[in-house]
Amino acid sequence: MMNQLLTGPHKPPIDLKGSLVFSEAVASGCRYVRIKTDLTIPASSPGQFFLLRESRVSDPLLGRPFASINASRNSVDFLFRVVGRGTEILASLPPGTRVDLRGPCGNGFPVPRSRRLILVAGTLGIAPFFDAALRYGSTQEIITILGVPGHEWREFAGWCKERIPDIRIVSDDGKIGNSGTAVEEAVSMFRSEDEVWACGPIPMLKNIGILHSAGCERLFVSIEKRMACGMGGCLGCSLQTCSGTVRACVEGPVLEWKEVLWNE
Repeated sequence: MMNQLLTGPHKPPIDLKGSLVFSEAVASGCRYVRIKTDLTIPASSPGQFFLLRESRVSDPLLGRPFASINASRNSVDFLFRVVGRGTEILASLPPGTRVDLRGPCGNGFPVPRSRRLILVAGTLGIAPFFDAALRYGSTQEIITILGVPGHEWREFAGWCKERIPDIRIVSDDGKIGNSGTAVEEAVSMFRSEDEVWACGPIPMLKNIGILHSAGCERLFVSIEKRMACGMGGCLGCSLQTCSGTVRACVEGPVLEWKEVLWNE
C-alpha cells in the first residue's frame, strides 16, 4: 500500500498486558493515564496508536484506540476525552487495574525532512504531538499550534502549555490565546519549505489542504476513524484515497493529505 512509503514496511501490532500506574483529570472530561506493560513495547512513531481495554471483562469487548503521548520500553502514556461508555469506564479505573493493549497499530508520521515542522492540532489531536515535540525538538524548529472551541477548554490548554511552553493556542471565541482557528494560524505561519503535520476533526484536516495549494510538499494528516480490531480484518475504518481503499488502522491513520479523497 502507498502509505508504507512513509514509515517503511508495516509491522503488525502485538497484544500486551499491563497495569494502570496513574490516572489524573486534565480538564473536564479529559484524562491522562500511564500504563506499565509486562513486556517490552515495540518501537513506535508519533501518530501510531494502541487499543486499550480493561482485562478480565467482556463488556465492552473491544479496546478503545488512543494515540500515545509517549511510549518507552515498558511504559506508554495516553490522553483522551470521555465520549462514551468505553472511555468513561477507562477514566474511572483505579491505579493497579490490569489492562490489555494492542499496538503499536498503523503507520505514524514519517521522520521529518524539512528544517521547520509545523504541528497543527484540534483539541485532543494534540496527543501525538507531545511525542513529536520531544523526539524532534533538538533537530527541527518546531511550531506547535493548538486550536480549541472556546473558554471551556482553558484548563486543557493550560495543561498542554505546561508541557509545550511555546505552544501557540487559538480559540474560536478568542477567549484563549489568539482568535481564530488552528488552520488560520498555520496559514499565517507557513513558509513554502515547511513540513506540516495535522491531527484533529475531519473538517479541520480537510481545510488544512489550503497549505497544499500554497505549495506545501510534505503535508501529512492523521485520520480519526472508528476502529475495532486494529489489524485491518474488519474493514470498519476504511477510507477512499487516490490509490484505492485503505484501512486507517493499517495503512493509516497517517496519510499524505493529497492522497485522501476528501469528498468521498
